[in-house]
Amino acid sequence: MVSENRNEIKRLKNELAEEEQKTKILKVVLDMAYEGIVIVDIDGNIAIISKPYADFLGVDDQQVVGMPVTEVIENTRLNVVVKTGKGEEAQLQKIGTRNILANREPIILDGEIKGAVGKVLFKNVKELNHLYKKFGHVQKELENYKGEFASQYSAKYSFSDIVGNTGKILEAKKIAKKAGQTDSNVLLVGESGTGKELFAHAIHKVSSRVYGRFVKVNCAAIPSDLLESELFGYEKGAFTGANKEGKMGKFEMADGGTIFLDEIGDMPLHMQVKLLRVLQEKEVERVGGVSPKSIDIRIIAATNQNLEEMVNEGKFRADLYYRLNVVMIKIPPLRERADDIVLLSEYLCKKVAKKFGRDECIISPKAMDYLRNYKWEGNIRQLENVIERAFNILDDRDFWILPEHLPKEITGIKPMGHINKLEDVVAKAEKNAIVAAIKICGGNKKKAAEDLGISRTTLYGKMDRYSIYQELR
Repeated sequence: MVSENRNEIKRLKNELAEEEQKTKILKVVLDMAYEGIVIVDIDGNIAIISKPYADFLGVDDQQVVGMPVTEVIENTRLNVVVKTGKGEEAQLQKIGTRNILANREPIILDGEIKGAVGKVLFKNVKELNHLYKKFGHVQKELENYKGEFASQYSAKYSFSDIVGNTGKILEAKKIAKKAGQTDSNVLLVGESGTGKELFAHAIHKVSSRVYGRFVKVNCAAIPSDLLESELFGYEKGAFTGANKEGKMGKFEMADGGTIFLDEIGDMPLHMQVKLLRVLQEKEVERVGGVSPKSIDIRIIAATNQNLEEMVNEGKFRADLYYRLNVVMIKIPPLRERADDIVLLSEYLCKKVAKKFGRDECIISPKAMDYLRNYKWEGNIRQLENVIERAFNILDDRDFWILPEHLPKEITGIKPMGHINKLEDVVAKAEKNAIVAAIKICGGNKKKAAEDLGISRTTLYGKMDRYSIYQELR
């Protein structure tokens, strides 16, 4: 019996020694591993921690065994994973001033939670500081890129930037705000410089697509042979000179947002057919592509041309015109909103001053009269250019825009052709005054002299000088 107990104890000792050996081997493997690893038991106490991870934490890998993991590792959630049995993948964890990424998984044996294991997602924890700095640098570059991309494809203006209180502009803003609450296509009609692009920006900003991209395309500025690839994009190798990786078109960029097609009247007829398909099928196909891609876009088009006349002349497709002209907004020219010129001029003056880093800009009343009475063929764009030009020629410390700072075509100021001598002007005025006084006094020269405030002798002398006797005969 004693012999059997001794054998049993010996067997248990051997098993314990084997387990201890396995634990040591496991610890060595963990220490040699490229990841930081920590294992906790069912109570959330540390069972094993790799030496690289302990070094990173600034603790002794032997002394922390048995301690609650929450006291050793800042912001750990292994104690939570042990309780819930739910793993957490690629979680950001802040330790001191650094951020790491960690995986946490429960240890389940025979259907029961026995503990949890946490793993730092870095190949070499010893280089964590270097990787952290590198990650921060890459993250900053990414944020800058995202910021630049967002800035390039986002609406900049809102309805508050559309200045004016006259009836026609208020009506246009009212219709535009209503259009912004729908997903209908919008056609902006107005002369160049009236602010069609501002309306497009503002409509996008009040729409449900405000968090989507706002992509601008000037149909008149892109050569007709490049317009298709610009709008639809192309697959790699689609044509000679094409980008090796292919290119996304403007329609795809605007997916989920708004595309603003400016100068739509200049779009070639063959492209009008392709645009019509986009409107009808809600899909695009890249140049050189074999399958279309579904897109969700809202189209805002703008033109300074009469599209109805172009339809009648066969220069613009009627079906496309009706597709675009769901909501038409007519933007009035500046000459039809003269009462807004003062308000606009003051607004633009402040805008220009801010652009030049100056505190103030004031338009004198006389200069404002010239601005108000001028017929602005170039509309608001011309008005802004005139104010900016005037501000450019001011002295550094001056902020008053005067008539002489305005172009001659606005003020109408021209050089005088002939200047009379002052003595000639005075003599003529004196002669006319004497003749008039004598006639009013019925030829009574004494009375005329009194009324003129001069002596009779002086009167007779001037009459002789100016030969007035002859004129009175």
